[in-house]
Amino acid sequence: MAIDTPVPIERLDRALHALEAADVRLAGRGAEMRHLADPLDHTWERLAVEHPEACSTAADYPGWAEHVAALAATNCRPKEAS
Repeated sequence: MAIDTPVPIERLDRALHALEAADVRLAGRGAEMRHLADPLDHTWERLAVEHPEACSTAADYPGWAEHVAALAATNCRPKEAS
């Protein structure tokens, strides 16, 4: 009778990382589809146009634009909270 050798843990770690990345992509796609189907989306858009004083600006988040630019330059994305 032959005994199966266990799969090396490194192979399982790579597979787990690929599954996590796919899960993040699918979650993002689902969120975008829900946003596109939102019947109140036009209301939020109009609110921003009619009341710009209530909207955030770059000045409200110092350093954020630089942070995003640095991520884009390295093509890295922060890990999303689960």
